[in-house]
Amino acid sequence: MDTIDNYDVIFVGYPNWWGTMPLAVFEFLRHYDLKDKVIMPFCTHEGSGMGRSESDLKELCKDSIVLNGFAITGSQVFNAKDKVSKWIHNL
Repeated sequence: MDTIDNYDVIFVGYPNWWGTMPLAVFEFLRHYDLKDKVIMPFCTHEGSGMGRSESDLKELCKDSIVLNGFAITGSQVFNAKDKVSKWIHNL
């Protein structure tokens, strides 16, 4: 059975709602033990970038390594392949 325990790096994607992650993402992160995991946040937004979601992630996942995230305007998602590739290659 595949579980989150089998992974060292966790990509967490979400829309930026009111400056941070939706409540469902907070609840997901509270539910799992992410100690010593590397968390890679990415989000869509309509002008607020990552907002405070990176700092919220660091507060919520104190025993994890939260790296700088990737944010893209929702209207640019369908043309973001090069930007996403660059982000991933620069990790």
